Order: sequence, then C-alpha cells, then structure tokens
Amino acid sequence: MKIDIWADIACPYCYVGKKKLEAALQAFPHADQIELVWHSYELNPDLKNEPLNSTYLDYYKDKQEELNELQKLAQATGIRFNFENLVITSTSDALRTIKLARKYHLEGNTFEAFFFAYFTEGKCISDREVIKEIALNVGLPVEELMTMLDGNEFLTELTEDIRYSEDQLNLEYIPFYLFNNKTIIQGSISGDVYLETLKKTFDDWKSNGVSTQTDHSVKGIGCSIDGKGCR
Repeated sequence: MKIDIWADIACPYCYVGKKKLEAALQAFPHADQIELVWHSYELNPDLKNEPLNSTYLDYYKDKQEELNELQKLAQATGIRFNFENLVITSTSDALRTIKLARKYHLEGNTFEAFFFAYFTEGKCISDREVIKEIALNVGLPVEELMTMLDGNEFLTELTEDIRYSEDQLNLEYIPFYLFNNKTIIQGSISGDVYLETLKKTFDDWKSNGVSTQTDHSVKGIGCSIDGKGCR
C-alpha cells in the first residue's frame, strides 16, 4: 500500500510528522507492505540559493509561544530544533536531490539528512558543498548529482507535484499525506492517529485494492501554503 507524502525541508512539522509516521510504522505489523512515496512542496519558491538576510527568529519574534510548542513537539520525537542557527534559503536543489534519491531508493534517508542539516546543524542546504556532503553520507552518486544540479532536471517534476496537490487534492498545508489514494491527513497529528489510519487504510486496501477516490480527511498542525507561516 502506498502513502504519498508532500513535504518541504523548511517545514518543521514535516520533520516532526516524519518521525511520528515512522514510529507508527514500527508498531504496525504489516509495515513491510507499505511504500512511502515522497513528493515535493516548496513553501517559498522565490528564495534564492543564498542565505536570506533574515532569521527564523526574526519571523517568529512575536510568536515565542508557537516556537516553544514546536520545541516540545520536536523533543517528544527525538528532534532538536536550533532555530537560532537556522539558515533560511531555497530548498529547490535539496528537493531535486531527493528526486534523484528515489532512483536509488534513498529518498527517505535523504529527506532525513536534509531535515537534520537544516533544523539541527544550521547548515545552508542550498550550498553545493553541503548537498555533496549529504549525498556522500546517504550513498548517492555525487558526480551524477552535480551534473543534475547544473541542469534543469526535476524542476518540472517539482512544479507538477505542487500543482497536482493543490488542484487535485486541495492541499492547504503540509505535511500532507494520502493513504492508499483515499484518506488524507493534512499536518502533523498524534502517533495514535497515524497508527489508526494505517490500520484502517491497510484493511481497506487488502479488501478492495487501490482506492479510486478520496473520501476522508484528518487535519493536524502544519505549515500553510498561503504564506501565513506554520501553525
């Protein structure tokens, strides 16, 4: 059974949600029959491949309570957010790298590595040397990666991911999950709900196969696509 996931590396709830879903899969007896398919979503496609002259804390200067809640959520899943060192920059090349990683069945590991570099290590994930380091660590072919980044490969796929999610699935915020082409979860939710959704959609998949339409939606907390930030 497939779980399609739309996420951006710059979305803290996407990182938290990834950890929660992985924990649910560890508790799910049929996890070996689940395929995670990662799709891209750029929250701010206008950013350039240089650090923005602003910090995450600047944006959230009047939202300290939200930052505190984010820290609690992160700590509960084993993540350490270092917002004071976070480098705001384009995520396009990182997302393209994850597209390449799918070819080698390494997209989950590559997403994880970029999340960690961005939120915990405070690295500029648009920097070629940082991308190269991540590629080496996860086992991607660096020469092929650099050639890809020098061209336009996967740029169309990034745009198609976004358009499909918005136009066909009515995506409002991320992380965005589509279980067996049927059940939608928008935002990060509790681990129990991830597990419950896994069980229900898996049973439906075993009985009826791949669904032909969505019919149920669960909403949690995530990063809005309307420019209003994360909530």
